Amino acid sequence: MDVVLFGTGWRAGFFLRIARLCPDIINIVSVYSRSPERAREIAAQGFISVSDRIRALEADHDAVIVASGKEGFAETLRFLRDRGERIISETTFLSLSGEELDEVSLIDGGMVLEQYAFTPLFASVMASIPLLGHVDQMYLSGLHNHHAAAIARKVLSLGYELPERIESMDFRSSMPCTGSRNGLERNGKDEEYARSVRMMRFSSSFLITDFSSNQYHSYLYGKRFEIRGDRGVMNEAGVSIVDGCGYPASMPFIFHRDVSVGNGSLALTHVTLGERTLFVNPYYPADLNDDEIAIARMLELYGKGKDIYPFREGVADARLGRLL
Repeated sequence: MDVVLFGTGWRAGFFLRIARLCPDIINIVSVYSRSPERAREIAAQGFISVSDRIRALEADHDAVIVASGKEGFAETLRFLRDRGERIISETTFLSLSGEELDEVSLIDGGMVLEQYAFTPLFASVMASIPLLGHVDQMYLSGLHNHHAAAIARKVLSLGYELPERIESMDFRSSMPCTGSRNGLERNGKDEEYARSVRMMRFSSSFLITDFSSNQYHSYLYGKRFEIRGDRGVMNEAGVSIVDGCGYPASMPFIFHRDVSVGNGSLALTHVTLGERTLFVNPYYPADLNDDEIAIARMLELYGKGKDIYPFREGVADARLGRLL
């Protein structure tokens, strides 16, 4: 799939890496950056990069990926929609007004890159849900706002439902800083953070979310969850159910990695639960991280004409996510 990329910040880095490692999935024919200096930096990496969006769109392409951040986001979507472009958008919907969300939900034929359900972990979770029977409860810690909403909506089959009742609690504290967007931090300094807990009662399900403002980049945290059904419980370690003899039985998720790929890297090959293979990395031996595997999968399916994650779903995530 030939794409034009709008954006050159950290969000755009996912697509630039996928284009290098998996060129059969996307071919970036041009890159648009608002900053001429940044456009020159991207051009030095071997991509055609300009600071004029009309010029960027002159290249033959199948779709436009919008990964340019919050600034001018709604206007960019309108501009591309009015041109009749197929739009692949990041999930920057929380900053939009209610009227803008209504407008965005009507964008047709595009895709929102809400990738978490396609990551190896949550793809394995969704494949294991039937073992739990009817699922009506979830605790989720490790994802914020619209990302947490997207996973909760799938696990609890919420559709477009909003909660009937919400209880909230926020708490401020401090913890040693161990990471940032740039990687491991060893400065020994404490960092302030806010912990937000939400309890939501829906018509037939219950959701608790627990997120800390420093959670994505802390090496002291991880993604934690518990999903309860009428036949068992699942968490990030695996599944606990009652076996055929009536005894409690636990099966762990095992993430298999190949240490021989590249220079000692740990490329994921597949995920198992007991004797079941839940997830196979379709891009092995390319050394993609979990987010990149998920984004690549969404792009691949969209390029094949699949209706993967339409704009109305991303808007639904934002509407629920604003309450978290």
